[in-house]
Amino acid sequence: MQPKSSQDRNRIYRFLYEVWADEFCRCMDGMDHDRRIMKDTLDETGQHFIAVDDSGRILGCVRVNFLDQCTFPPFLRHHMKLDELVTVFDKQRIGYNSHFAVAPDARGKTVASLLISALYRYCLNEDITIGICYCALQYVTFYYQLGYRPYTDNFRIDAGIRVPLVHCGRDRDYLRSIRSPLARLCPRQINDGGEAAQKMAARFPGFRVPAFSKTDVQHLWARLAYTTPADRNGHKHFLFDQLSEEEMKIVSTKVSEITFSEGEYVYRRGETEPSMGALVSGSLGVEAMMAGAPRIVNVIQPGEPFGEIRGLGAGRRTADIVALEKSTACLMPDNFLERVARVNPDLALKLASRLLNVIASRFADMAYATAGDDASTVKVERPLLYLQPDQNEIENRIESYHFDSLGDQENEFKRLIAQASIGEAVEFGVLDRIGLADGMTVLDLGAGPGVTSLLFARRLKSASVIGVEPEDLLRDKARALVESQGLAGRCRFLKGTGDKIPLDDDTADFSYARLLFQHLPNPLAVLGEMRRVTRKGGIVVVLDVDDHTNIVHPAPKDMAIFEKRIAAAQAAIGGDRHVGRKLYSYMHKAGLTNIGVEPIPISATAFGRETFFSIVYSFKRQVLERAGQFDERTEEFFNELQHLICNPRTFAMTTVFVSYGVVA
Repeated sequence: MQPKSSQDRNRIYRFLYEVWADEFCRCMDGMDHDRRIMKDTLDETGQHFIAVDDSGRILGCVRVNFLDQCTFPPFLRHHMKLDELVTVFDKQRIGYNSHFAVAPDARGKTVASLLISALYRYCLNEDITIGICYCALQYVTFYYQLGYRPYTDNFRIDAGIRVPLVHCGRDRDYLRSIRSPLARLCPRQINDGGEAAQKMAARFPGFRVPAFSKTDVQHLWARLAYTTPADRNGHKHFLFDQLSEEEMKIVSTKVSEITFSEGEYVYRRGETEPSMGALVSGSLGVEAMMAGAPRIVNVIQPGEPFGEIRGLGAGRRTADIVALEKSTACLMPDNFLERVARVNPDLALKLASRLLNVIASRFADMAYATAGDDASTVKVERPLLYLQPDQNEIENRIESYHFDSLGDQENEFKRLIAQASIGEAVEFGVLDRIGLADGMTVLDLGAGPGVTSLLFARRLKSASVIGVEPEDLLRDKARALVESQGLAGRCRFLKGTGDKIPLDDDTADFSYARLLFQHLPNPLAVLGEMRRVTRKGGIVVVLDVDDHTNIVHPAPKDMAIFEKRIAAAQAAIGGDRHVGRKLYSYMHKAGLTNIGVEPIPISATAFGRETFFSIVYSFKRQVLERAGQFDERTEEFFNELQHLICNPRTFAMTTVFVSYGVVA
């Protein structure tokens, strides 16, 4: 049914929030966390369809918008190629399908079929020529089977890669040839004979018939099972070796083919969406952090699976996978083995055994690749694209982590101290009000090169300061820094991380984490450790950012889009650019008492415009660079932003939040 009232629409918005925010923990446009609804600008002009049970409870929904009736966000216009589409088809003949969601207890039933059927009939009645949408990798096979086809480049959002798809709804011949269930709903008299598909092919080189139908099975599977690298002998990573023709036919009906461009990230660290695939052609690189720097540690070659650990449901992805050249793969849904088992249990068992062998072999290869100084003597079957980084490269990378111009020379560290000292009076004024006092034992968690520890020791003449930092190079710099100031007797630096602080219970009087929590995937665990090492009556304090408080006026074009890209890129590796607003609730969950929050405004006029830009935006630039998302347009954006902030007529500010609580 379609919603009949504003009340029905509000129920849809609440339903979408429950699915995307509560179940999938996604942060999407239009989410209102206070009202617990999800409503964006396309809802006002969209046509909704809902599936309900006998009691009226919503079990699923889907939405369609017509291009001539609404204004699309720039992000969608760019990635879905809307301007190019309207040069081929009339605006009123193009529909954009989105917000397709099904309640958890209704999945695998008829709800999806009801929604898709209603949407398809509606589009036919409205004389829609093509329908467009995008989907996650694990749903590609589902959409292909409905008759959707890829037409342009994949793109990434906060949760992972997305595939733009187009549905030529009046191409009845194609729908029948692939046995799409929608073919039965398409009247013979409206068959366009493939006219829309021909127009798409002429305008979009990426438009193609996906290789999953019966006419393509033998060709696809021959490439997958028998196209192998020169050193095939001895490899144990091939999933589909020596399958019979009948077994190939079973598996081929469960997968779909997709193409990745050179340099495109198939998966990113920290993502949770389940999917896996097998490479048909090209090569994929497994990128992991080695000695603090990203390195390609393995090359996936034709015939090998990829993404198998997360595809089998094991937590977050722990490595990036990038296309080293234009590559083609077949995608397997997250319940691939279960689907095969329904048809042939013995085949499913065979494939499961091979997948376990792949996982074990990959672990062995990773151990060889990261063997350290003795790695040159290890024989690795697949090549490492890069050697371990040298010591200078590690040092430069680590020391540029927080600020763009930090280096090895003494004058650079003096500049860092001066930069940190600009806000010293304001910051320590807040800490003093919270309860910081001389004579305390102070924990500086995530001490880095020791600047904050130095400030504690310099201001508190009889305090003892303990800095905890995991990076050896940074600890060495911190020790040298406090020694140069004659404060080594009251400052010591230990190797450790936030979730494993190397201190006994009840050690510190004042535990402080400055600009650390924005990088943490496990903030509550770290707060628990800070509480453990702080004595009863002691104070736990966290200072950090929330990018929603950033203001630049006038702002460069697409400022909001870039802020979202930065937040998504940092979230992919376990960080949170909006952690400031969450610190108060984290303190409560950690069991602290007398909890409070103090905001500290930071403006370009007060801190200096160049310094403000360096502190607030230099690290964000590095986030996009390390995520492989720094292109020419991004470079232009940061140059324009820096130029604006340095203009005396521009207002720029942000806010950091100091949250604190007492150990009971």
